[in-house]
Amino acid sequence: MKKLLDITITLIFSPVLLVIYPLILMVIYISDGSPGLYKQQRVGENGNSFLLYKFRTMDALSSDDVHQEHYEKLSKKETIEPSLTPSKPIRIENDDRITNIGNFLRKTSLDELPNLINVLRGEMSIVGPRPLVKYESDLYGDYQKIRNTVKPGITGLAQIQGRLDLSLQERLYWDLEYVESRSLFVDVKIIFLTFYYVVTRKGAS
Repeated sequence: MKKLLDITITLIFSPVLLVIYPLILMVIYISDGSPGLYKQQRVGENGNSFLLYKFRTMDALSSDDVHQEHYEKLSKKETIEPSLTPSKPIRIENDDRITNIGNFLRKTSLDELPNLINVLRGEMSIVGPRPLVKYESDLYGDYQKIRNTVKPGITGLAQIQGRLDLSLQERLYWDLEYVESRSLFVDVKIIFLTFYYVVTRKGAS
């Protein structure tokens, strides 16, 4: 049923996406050059890596080292424990690597649309924990094994709780909560709430 939901939603939006995709790529190219698509290795179901597709939102020459150093600083290089205790949010404040068009794409979550390619390839689901890069995944230690028992998603329980306003500890808490409570009803609820939060831009970067 979950796979059927993934395919149905993707097919329903396909006609619109066929128009939006080239428009976004054209705007990125005009405003900031190529490439328009960003590809990155992420950790997926059962710890298998896959190539994630997104619209590029950062300067083409930007380095991932800044992101990795930020996460290691947030974790103090220790294994993250699930917790709802308030802590520093995931977001990097005033990140000058993000382009003007990239800022818009992130605020509207349009940068994630190419994730649907990964859904069609069976590497992701519409709903599930967001796929992490390996150095992020490693910060969660053995908890990551539990997190990876399901397919990663375009949106998830953590995203409707605050997205980048969450801390690493809070994101892990909600991701594990999703693994334990997942159902078709929960997925549908998360999808509807995601649309609401995208419109209100709650927790957007």
